[in-house]
Amino acid sequence: MEMSSVEALHDQYSQELKGFGASLPDDLLQGLQGLSEIYDQSQLEQWVKIGVSLAHHSLRSWEATSEFFRVSPEVAKKLTFSELKQWSEIGTYLATDASLMSVAFIKATPIALDSLNFDELDKWAKQGQRLCRGNWKSIALAALYFQQSASLLNVLSLELIDRLVDIIDQLTERSYELANSVLESSYDIFSNLAEEDREPFLLFAKSVTRASWADTRLYFERGPKLIESISSHERTIFLDLASKVTMDVGRQGFPLFVDAAQSLEEIPLEDQKALLIFATNIAPSSAIASMEYLKSAPFVRSRLTTEQMERWSEVGVELLKMGNAEGAEAYFRLESSRAEEMLAALSARVELPSVSSMLRMYAKALSGEQVAVLSSEDLVDRNIGWISEAAPTTEGTTIYLPPFVNTFEEQDSNFQVYKVFTTHQTGRLEFGSFNYTFNINGQHTESSAELRESDQLQHRLSSDVENEEDDRSSQTVSTEIQRYFNLFDDRLLISGIFTIVEDTRVGSYVDREYGGIRKWLQRLQNWEVDRRPEVRAMGLRQAFVENLLRASLGRPDTIRWPQDQYTTMQKGIRALQIVNLEDATVQDSAEVASALYDIAVLIPNIPLESADVEWEPPDEEMIQIAPDMPGGGEGGEAPMPASGEELDFENPDQPEFRGEFKPELVQLMMKLKDQQQGQTDGTASPLTKEQLMELLQNSVEITINEWAEGDLASSLGMFLDNLEKDAGTPAGEPKEQSGESGDERGGGDGGDDEELPVEIDWFYYDEWDFRASDYRPRWCRVGERLGDEGELDYYQDILQKHHGLVMETRRQFELMRPESFRKIKRLEDGHEIDLDEAIQFYVDKKAGVGPLAQIYTRRNKIERDVAVAFLLDMSASTDEEIEKQRQKYQEEEEDFQDDPSKYFQWLAQRRARQAIEPPKRIIDLEKESTVLVVEALEAIGDSYGIYGFSGYGRDNVEFHVIKDLEEDFNDRVRKRIDKIDPVRSTRMGPAIRHTIQKLDDHDAKVKILIMVSDGRPQDHGYGRDRTEKEYAVHDTKQALNEAKRKGITPFLITVDKEGHDYLKQMCDDIGYEVVDNIESLPRRLPTLYRHLATE
Repeated sequence: MEMSSVEALHDQYSQELKGFGASLPDDLLQGLQGLSEIYDQSQLEQWVKIGVSLAHHSLRSWEATSEFFRVSPEVAKKLTFSELKQWSEIGTYLATDASLMSVAFIKATPIALDSLNFDELDKWAKQGQRLCRGNWKSIALAALYFQQSASLLNVLSLELIDRLVDIIDQLTERSYELANSVLESSYDIFSNLAEEDREPFLLFAKSVTRASWADTRLYFERGPKLIESISSHERTIFLDLASKVTMDVGRQGFPLFVDAAQSLEEIPLEDQKALLIFATNIAPSSAIASMEYLKSAPFVRSRLTTEQMERWSEVGVELLKMGNAEGAEAYFRLESSRAEEMLAALSARVELPSVSSMLRMYAKALSGEQVAVLSSEDLVDRNIGWISEAAPTTEGTTIYLPPFVNTFEEQDSNFQVYKVFTTHQTGRLEFGSFNYTFNINGQHTESSAELRESDQLQHRLSSDVENEEDDRSSQTVSTEIQRYFNLFDDRLLISGIFTIVEDTRVGSYVDREYGGIRKWLQRLQNWEVDRRPEVRAMGLRQAFVENLLRASLGRPDTIRWPQDQYTTMQKGIRALQIVNLEDATVQDSAEVASALYDIAVLIPNIPLESADVEWEPPDEEMIQIAPDMPGGGEGGEAPMPASGEELDFENPDQPEFRGEFKPELVQLMMKLKDQQQGQTDGTASPLTKEQLMELLQNSVEITINEWAEGDLASSLGMFLDNLEKDAGTPAGEPKEQSGESGDERGGGDGGDDEELPVEIDWFYYDEWDFRASDYRPRWCRVGERLGDEGELDYYQDILQKHHGLVMETRRQFELMRPESFRKIKRLEDGHEIDLDEAIQFYVDKKAGVGPLAQIYTRRNKIERDVAVAFLLDMSASTDEEIEKQRQKYQEEEEDFQDDPSKYFQWLAQRRARQAIEPPKRIIDLEKESTVLVVEALEAIGDSYGIYGFSGYGRDNVEFHVIKDLEEDFNDRVRKRIDKIDPVRSTRMGPAIRHTIQKLDDHDAKVKILIMVSDGRPQDHGYGRDRTEKEYAVHDTKQALNEAKRKGITPFLITVDKEGHDYLKQMCDDIGYEVVDNIESLPRRLPTLYRHLATE
């Protein structure tokens, strides 16, 4: 078409268009020039009129006209003229709602047409129009939709985009910001997802949005990464399952999805399908159970074989079939004692907590002393040099064992492994592995330590080269074993050899002294040898030390050694045999290790594979070799020439059952503790930080290779601080001798006023889930601590204030002393005739029944054997003033007859009373009651304990010991009563269970538990939410029933007038009393005890 026609059309409409926007004439000219080669004159005129008409359509629709003119040439290449006209109509009806949306639609069309055909344009437009609701946020969102979806169409079909629009549309009802965020991130997310994952991803996204719209952002941010770890073949199954679960459980759905996905990451890809199929099968019965199953799968698989896991899972399925969905959920969540018991029954793995008490008794039986048995994890956490959580060890006082053992496929075998672990560590303690003293002769060897030290000094003095770094003679020695190790240039080598020799000695003692473990010790030794590394792959020196280790395990037959150095190996084995002799001591071990070091240091650590040597298995002579020390300076045959570069030497790995051995650290800790306790011999000066730092830097027992070089000093400093803290005092600061004896914590005047940290002993208890009809194992953590101490005056003030009541209570209780007699009836001989029994006997005899004449009674003097534990509620609510509580239940308020002067007069009087004597709180009455009960019980001689409880959450149940059952009553107890104060919440169940444990451990014929509270049990997480009360009531009821099953009589006292509402359900057939008049509690509590103790 001629340019004159284009210019004519431009000139014809430019003025009209200029009235809408200054740029429109230029946009028109640009469009005409682009279309002039495509359309004829008539079509161009129609096209211009369409644009002008659009400009007139609404107030700002000219903006859409501008974009229409710009993009039409590109659109015209993809659409017919008729289709272009229909496209412009779509833009026009969008402009009716919002011109900005129409502009975005028109602008995005050219790119969208790469993925859409013309028939789909209208559907695409209406998807965006759905998001426009007339406000500016929705208009901006609709415009963003067209901008983003033009690219999204490359990765999503129009149908899937429609689902995405559904999600975004739902989000707009809550947050336009979140809707925009999801839309903006969609292209990056879906372009990186596999095509087959996109639809299920959207399906789950829709479920999440419906259930918990706020989690949608998290899902779009984290979801793609979470499902990466799931097999590509199983992602659809997992996402479909997650979608169904979320529709069932609502807001819990997304957290369950996250946990399950993270758990599946730990499962090999090839094993995920079976787990997902099982979870899908149980989902209709319980959606939560299906996801909990996936969450627990890695843990369960780590303990069970595939077949065992199937058997374990079937128990949960049976619970679902019985209709106990919550029980099944708890089972698969591993919050069920049934689940743990089933795991224990099926698994060969033995957990330390389940056997620690038996191992503790076993260690005591071996050593004759009380020995603590703890997890190696505890020692590693102390950060004092031990780094392996999987190795047994000891730090000189306590035995530390791995948290679990699964060496063999039978539970009993693995328990025996634990016994071997315990036996060896007990042997180290019992047979003096840490008692080395420098230059003391052994039972079978003479010490060469002093001679070596003298030779070492002479060698250095005669040396022409002075090197301060290597001059260990100038080092300050902290321990005996450190001085011994300083004799040798290669500390790594001597440390490894000494460990082998000393463990050989201990093993020999164990074999002789503890015959019952001999069978399992030999089995473990053989098991270890069968898994030792190939000797030929080592350097020659390392092979020598490895062979010593094999001989120490009783398997010299597995030694492999070059033929031309056979005598060297013989001498090494002969020396090692010395510590197998009876009465060998750690001094013998040190001397044997010295001799073996002299042999080993002459052996080059060249690779054996490259060495031109012939290998010789051991002959009968080596296996039956007699113990003998090498001659002075004797090191075997002439050293093998070092052909080739030597390898770095590494000590062989310790056998699992022997574990870590750190004599240098143990002696250091012993010295620090002696220093702290003031038990040094007077000649040795206290250790300084510099001495300790030097020792730690030279020791090979501390692994520091992972510390950054620049941080070495600070890391050693932190380690040193931990070591000092563990010993109980800073280095160089020995504790002064206390001027007082007794069990007071402080010293005399002028002592350190700094408050000592509260020592807390932690205990774990199950909690009853009444919905699952099962216990949640080790669910609550109870922290037992001594009560704080206040003033002694408080106790004396209460006695004076209630002098009359105290005296009256004492007299009543003194009547219960063992001067009383118990009448025993139905005896054939006795002190008195029972008239009722005599009449019954006469009637029966007349009737011909002929019973025995059991008509006598006897009064036997009895001794009281009663123990009682008082458990006091120390929750925050006990801080409430009694007067306020009384007003809470008062039916009629004070009547001031609308007279302000009467009110102010009453208020002034009330404040005056409070100034003289502060208002009493519920906790004050609990304390007063405690004083009265204590005085009464001291008069009668019954054993008693006083405890308080509070806390927040299941991990922090506070248990305050005011007076323990075994503790004598003294001024410290009196002071603790003063400091009984309100704390936090009321989680009764674990507090009751801990009190039950104390009573159960106490020897008494009659045991009573009396709990005093001001309301129902409640705590954070003590139920589904803060409004639920049933869960806490049921757990407390179960705890009280546990007391009854152990022969303990529980009794509850509450000052809550609404207590009848829940106590009937909580106590059932257990005694309780609601004290209506709270101020009568001090008088009522002793009376109730007197009644309970004489039933």
